[in-house]
Amino acid sequence: MLKKILVTGGTGFLGSHLVEKLIKLKYKVLVVDNLQSKASIHYINPKSTFIKGNILSVNILKKIEKWKPQIIYHLGAQSGGETAYDDSKYDLELNGHGTYLVSQLAKKIKIKHFIFASSVAVYGSNSKLIKESSPIRPDSIYGVSKYAGEQYVNLVFKNTDIKTTIFRIFNTYGPGENPFFLKKGIVKIYSSYVWQNKPLIIKGSLKRIRNVSYVDDVINVLSETIKNKNLKKNEVINLTSGIKITVKEIVKAILKANNKKQYKIIQKNSTPGDSFNFNASNKYLKTKFKTIKFRSLGSGLFLFFNWLNKIPRKGSVKNFHPLKIFKSQNNTKK
Repeated sequence: MLKKILVTGGTGFLGSHLVEKLIKLKYKVLVVDNLQSKASIHYINPKSTFIKGNILSVNILKKIEKWKPQIIYHLGAQSGGETAYDDSKYDLELNGHGTYLVSQLAKKIKIKHFIFASSVAVYGSNSKLIKESSPIRPDSIYGVSKYAGEQYVNLVFKNTDIKTTIFRIFNTYGPGENPFFLKKGIVKIYSSYVWQNKPLIIKGSLKRIRNVSYVDDVINVLSETIKNKNLKKNEVINLTSGIKITVKEIVKAILKANNKKQYKIIQKNSTPGDSFNFNASNKYLKTKFKTIKFRSLGSGLFLFFNWLNKIPRKGSVKNFHPLKIFKSQNNTKK
């Protein structure tokens, strides 16, 4: 049985939830993270083996090689579309070259399965329904760097027996995001303004189209990938709820979740690299993960705000990761 799994970016938003899930499934998990992302509340799972560092570092790669993972989830990345413009060189180095280095290491130690978290951003804005076969036309720096990562995965593992799964992940929200970081996560950003009782600032058109997914639903797909016998040797899959929703409808749902009938909204110009239409089919995803279900936005927002309301609106958020709160509550009960 495959037991040893590496999760790069394993203290971040998606990574921390994935690590928790894998540990519950009795896997041994190595987490590598540089703890620099501001978009999430970092959580180092006490049951994991943790290495602080950057995947661009030769020393870090040597430590991974020594640990000898059998499966790799490569989530480590500069993960913000807007923040990519703050340091475009770092974005490309980490998302592109970093993925190449981790892939080369995986090939060297002959792992069984390489799972790469790519992004909807590789498509760019598309007025048509996005499918896995849709044209790749990134219209942001971030999208370019994530597609570079995909290409490196395809190149490195082309003539090997190593299985690869590339997930193009659409907008995901939920507990564990940093509510004070307002450059990533459309649902989180708007929710944060309402949570703080501040005017809701919207950068761009209310008519923009998105698919949004609650974090647990995305993690269920990722964690089930290891044993999924429906997956071919090399797969590219849109990981999305497949539910078309406008920014206006997202805002309406957030206000409804907080019983706000009237609210001050300020519209501003859109941010760099903010695509207009992201609406995809998840038909192929459902042929591979036949039991997967996606929570409604209203249901997800209920859980999201239930967690947000546990966080003080001023001060540090580092002790308020949902998994940390949950474990603290369990220890108190004991």
